[in-house]
Amino acid sequence: MKVISTNMIYENPLPQLCSKQAFFPWLCEKKDGELLAAFAIGQAFESVDSASVTCTSRDGGKSWSAPRRMFDLQGKEDRLTDYCKVTALPDGRLVALGYTFLRDDPTLPIGNPANGGLLDDFIFFSISEDGGKTWGEMRKIDCAWGPHAEASAPITVLKDGTWITPITGFPDWEGKMHGEMCGRALRSTDGGKTWCDDAVCMDFGGKVTCFEQRMCQLESGTLLCIGWNENVETGERMENHYTVSYDNGKTWSAPVSTGVRGQASSLCALGGERFLALHAVRRDTDRPGIYAYVVDFSAQKWQIVDECVIWEPAVPVTKDSKMAEIFSFLKFGQPGAILLADGDVLASHWYAQDGQYKTVATRIRL
Repeated sequence: MKVISTNMIYENPLPQLCSKQAFFPWLCEKKDGELLAAFAIGQAFESVDSASVTCTSRDGGKSWSAPRRMFDLQGKEDRLTDYCKVTALPDGRLVALGYTFLRDDPTLPIGNPANGGLLDDFIFFSISEDGGKTWGEMRKIDCAWGPHAEASAPITVLKDGTWITPITGFPDWEGKMHGEMCGRALRSTDGGKTWCDDAVCMDFGGKVTCFEQRMCQLESGTLLCIGWNENVETGERMENHYTVSYDNGKTWSAPVSTGVRGQASSLCALGGERFLALHAVRRDTDRPGIYAYVVDFSAQKWQIVDECVIWEPAVPVTKDSKMAEIFSFLKFGQPGAILLADGDVLASHWYAQDGQYKTVATRIRL
């Protein structure tokens, strides 16, 4: 595994003029070979004006277009802050899935630093019929947690055509959970007409988070889910765990440790029974960074065959005491990757440096 290049997707070209902070990127490759990056831009990390945008690249991720806003919310009754990920569908359309916070009180941040609770939100999806130039309406999806859910992963299209994505619950603004602390597989078998989240994809039977879950399906049909796991009662920072499904996400195994103590993580199928696992390792290490592992799952075990640190921060990672404890070291994160048609992997993540939040794309050759 070799890092070929790291290129900027977006950074504020004139930070001395106005604040434009970029975070939470995800990539997809369209049928015509053009790359699309979806991410959020706002004045600050939790600012009311944060909104989803896209940039495109026609040179394999070396350079990117100016950002284009995805959703026109002017004139809408609710003030919303939206985040989403985009997937290229087999028929050429694009589907965005994400969640949006209700910003009725613009004086409040998204997260309550006193107890880790969050504002109300809802999950949505949207379709683009023209390669991402325009997007349909945000179509709300109900889930087990009501208005207290995280949907930070893209849709994965399974071999049988099912759309699936992992979701989890958040505590409300007062710090109260409105459902079991677990991960659920949100599934649609009819192209988004109907959805269900009755399958639990990650469950520790206690007070353990399943944040930032991601999924991938291997060539055999094996489906894997990975998550960011911490015990909210004891404060224990756990290793990232994964679960496995052999029936297209209807039932799942118990969580198994990856052996990597990271936070946000993701999976990218590489063909056969191999995949790339990316981990944002921010704490409990003398070398913070984005860690990449090639994993062979042919024996139904997490067997690492290659590893590399693909990115490291230029400055020490320090705590932000104004944020909820579990999010207080958010100086970089949400690594993700796609396998390109040319056989390389293109990874993305965001990071903060000198007060600026930026998104980058890293090309990796296996």
